[in-house]
Amino acid sequence: MGDGTGISWTDATWNPVRGCSRVSEGCRNCYAERVAARFSGPGQPYEGLADRERAGSKWTGEVRIVPEHLADPLRWKRPRRIFVNSMSDLFHEKLSNEDIAAIFGVMAAAPQHTFQVLTKRAERMREWFEWMALEENWSPTATMHVEAGPHLDDDEDDTLAERILDAEWPLPNVWLGVSVENQDAAKRIQHLLATPAAVRFLSCEPLIGPIDLLAASPNARSLVWDLDWIIGGCESGPGARACDVDWLRSLRDQCAMAAVPFFLKQAEETTDCGEDREPDIGDDDSIAFGDGSKMKARRPGGHHVIELPYLDGAQHAAFPGPADA
Repeated sequence: MGDGTGISWTDATWNPVRGCSRVSEGCRNCYAERVAARFSGPGQPYEGLADRERAGSKWTGEVRIVPEHLADPLRWKRPRRIFVNSMSDLFHEKLSNEDIAAIFGVMAAAPQHTFQVLTKRAERMREWFEWMALEENWSPTATMHVEAGPHLDDDEDDTLAERILDAEWPLPNVWLGVSVENQDAAKRIQHLLATPAAVRFLSCEPLIGPIDLLAASPNARSLVWDLDWIIGGCESGPGARACDVDWLRSLRDQCAMAAVPFFLKQAEETTDCGEDREPDIGDDDSIAFGDGSKMKARRPGGHHVIELPYLDGAQHAAFPGPADA
């Protein structure tokens, strides 16, 4: 966690919450669960939050706020994209509405940053925004951790609290997204679209099945037209499930139809680029290494996982407009 990350669609991660629990097939091989279990011993950060068992890592279902990291973004002066809770879910059912409001308060107090919030609990997200819309809920809880911040002097503290209470809503520097790993998970999109947000996006990673955004719509208009960004990518860790290249092509093409930025984060190569890592993008049907790509995971016999791969000869690393400045 912190200023810097290997996640190609963000610049930093911020984890004011630790702990989680599984909700769908996309969670089966959760990297955060594995990392948490590795640091779950006595006195370690994830003690009581995850277990290492013979059958594999497992969340315990407990979740807690991490007070010492709540104000991290306030210390970071250079503007950056920040992935919120890469090791948890901001809308987990174990978090109170007040807990979530306090975290949004920090985001409101740091308008120089762009915060990327990603959840699998889309219904809870929508319900929280309905709760928060009542001013008596937002005002006292959103400033909770800014006012209590021991690292701030009195003058800066007052300025930050005022910034929170005067913030434009929805916060222009907060992007809201939902994880959609297959067609069944596409039901989360309707809750996202019912939630106020400056930018709405999907993370289709790990992509473990095809996704048709027209089929997920309650009418004859594809949901892609109401989205601002889509991320796609395969699963890459232990037990990784296959991701058909046609599923990635479909996401790309649906985005192109509606001029929605598409970001292909990672995919398994379909042609072996070799040890020299020279571009191999001659095949129209290939996922291959090219300029700007990185080797994410090497596998015996080839078919490695490539970060920022080329799909049919083109790299896709687009962001929504506000992030291009």
